[in-house]
Amino acid sequence: MRLKIEKLVYGGAGLARTEQGVLFVPRTAQGDIVEAEIVERKKDYAKARLIELLEPSPDRQQPDCPNYETAGCCHWQHIRYKSQVQYKEAILGETLQRLAHLQWNGEIKRIAGPDRNYRMRATFHVANGQLGFLRENTHTVVPIRSCAALVPELNDFIQTTDAKGACEVHALSAPEVVATFVLEDGSRRRTGSASMEVDGLQYRVSADSFFQPNRFLLASFVKEVIDQVGPGPKHVLELYAGAGFFSIPLAKVVTEVIAIESHRTTARQGRENAALNKTPNIRFFEADVNTAIHDSRLKPHVVVLDPPRAGCGVKVARRIMALKPERIVYVSCNPTTFAREASVLVENYQLREITIVDQFPNTYHIETVALFTIR
Repeated sequence: MRLKIEKLVYGGAGLARTEQGVLFVPRTAQGDIVEAEIVERKKDYAKARLIELLEPSPDRQQPDCPNYETAGCCHWQHIRYKSQVQYKEAILGETLQRLAHLQWNGEIKRIAGPDRNYRMRATFHVANGQLGFLRENTHTVVPIRSCAALVPELNDFIQTTDAKGACEVHALSAPEVVATFVLEDGSRRRTGSASMEVDGLQYRVSADSFFQPNRFLLASFVKEVIDQVGPGPKHVLELYAGAGFFSIPLAKVVTEVIAIESHRTTARQGRENAALNKTPNIRFFEADVNTAIHDSRLKPHVVVLDPPRAGCGVKVARRIMALKPERIVYVSCNPTTFAREASVLVENYQLREITIVDQFPNTYHIETVALFTIR
């Protein structure tokens, strides 16, 4: 059927409305006129496959990543970068309105950088000793030789590494590459830890620990969180603290940081990084977030949270509110779960600021930093 793409949605597909209902078509852009066929029907919508581009959107460009067609990892590389960020703003606003019933009319600030060779950490899957990515929506490993998103050091690593015996490889460039090989028996072999510098602060992390991936945005990302925490002496509770990426710079400007991280190795690295940077006013605790703040007697001025893609959950959001902080700074990598928790927080708090940090250019992923203040 012939379709006109009305807009893009979270997940990367284009949306078209027809007499048969709403269709989602991957690899399209707003304004495209396409020929497509339905491949899967759901109760309220259907998924379609792009057959032919009849009239291209003015937002289109020619994708240049060799894995765009085979692995499908850069979902939006066919879209001009300037338009990508505009799409993300629209998706975030629509998601807040649809799921949280929040009409955001204020400014959405942007933090963005180059859209090539930005990514300094990656997880590879292994097929016959070769590194690759999973083909979109499958478990099939597509071997790759390079990726437009990765820093040059990781592209060199792809071509020179023999991963026989491994099923997965985590790699991090600092710029020297360190790696963790996940072997077929489930054990792990690490080649060392990396030393990262961000705005004069040092972080030592292993390749399979979480660290923010976009080398161009690290300092500005930290600054945005600190700005939203606000000036003056404060006691800060940071949840899902990782290895101290936000905790350590926060400790330089606030009275005290209590950091909660559930992963044992990462929490240990956080304590080591706190000592490395001479920030004795951080206390790192290895604990499940939900358990740690249940019936807590803590009285933080500010709560900072950076949960995984699944979000913190409604229960944790309510427990954060029970602590009655003056401010909540929510770092989110998923607008859907962010909207779900925002709908809870706005019972007692007001959404004051939103910033998009475009960590993953040429993909549909949306990272935000949002400030809530008590009513």
